[in-house]
Amino acid sequence: MVCSENSSHFNELKEVFSSVSITTSSIAYDPFNKLIEIPVSPKERYKIMTSEMPKGGKLSLDMMYKTAGIQINYDYTSEEDFEKKFKIGNYLAPLTIAIFANSPFNETKPSGYLSYRGKVWQETNRGGIMPITFEKLNFEKYIDYAINYPILFLKKKGKYFSPNGQTFKDFLDGNLNFLKGEKPSLEDFENHLGTIFTEIRLKQVIEFRSLDTCNFSCICNGPSFFTGLIYGSLDETYEIIKNWEKEEVMDAYLNAPKQGFNTLLKNKKLIDWAKIFLDISKKGLDKRNELNKSGKNETIYLKHIEEIIKNKKTRAEILIEQYNKTNNLNFLVNHDENFSYSGF
Repeated sequence: MVCSENSSHFNELKEVFSSVSITTSSIAYDPFNKLIEIPVSPKERYKIMTSEMPKGGKLSLDMMYKTAGIQINYDYTSEEDFEKKFKIGNYLAPLTIAIFANSPFNETKPSGYLSYRGKVWQETNRGGIMPITFEKLNFEKYIDYAINYPILFLKKKGKYFSPNGQTFKDFLDGNLNFLKGEKPSLEDFENHLGTIFTEIRLKQVIEFRSLDTCNFSCICNGPSFFTGLIYGSLDETYEIIKNWEKEEVMDAYLNAPKQGFNTLLKNKKLIDWAKIFLDISKKGLDKRNELNKSGKNETIYLKHIEEIIKNKKTRAEILIEQYNKTNNLNFLVNHDENFSYSGF
């Protein structure tokens, strides 16, 4: 259903874009423009973020203005269920980056990375993988960690306030002088959670945020892949990753944007882990057995992953090959395949 709705939406956009001569490019990092050439959003909160974000991550503005990703939201039924899903999303972030690598260019040239978007998010203020991921996790620990983040911005009675280094806990304790001791509302807390830019984060849902965006032939693959693992094969997936060490995961996470499938994790290349988890995801989707109008289940959306595993070549590597033939990026624009897909 989600994929079908997205397909309809993009087909509508295609008509609009055609009428006003807007071109599109299915890629996860703006490969054409320099950061200084991109118009700054006039929104008040963006003015604050544009000033503050680079203080804690040198590529934060690239994240804000030049990246595009796929976010997948999953619900949870208990604290234990949350912990398993949260850890799976984080521990498999290196694999996610490798499978969906689709951002190899920067300022019209190869960047040296397969997922430069992935690299950018690693160098983003308030980004990365939360350290508490590798501990025994519960709701209280997550909230304690979240409220100790500095406030990025506040909006009260239609007015935005710039940060002064104080944390959300200071807000809870009534210690924000510029608000004269006022304490936060639930809406304030929800807004604060939305300023945490980690690979996986918790709000009313668990958000998976490590995927490069891609063209419509693959855009449904990420949600389907993780749906098979999260909803169809949760315990089997968790049993594999639960004892992975922090150092192993973090090394793979930092190496994946450049090394892709050649990245090592637990003495296996990510291409080998991709095969393992693809099989588990398929079993999970078969178990769910959600059928479309043609009587096919969600495994039909894993074709992109199957293809890149078979060929041992990510979409980023295919794009680099095309660039090496033409020495330009003209092939990235004006392709109808950006907007064509039919499915659930």
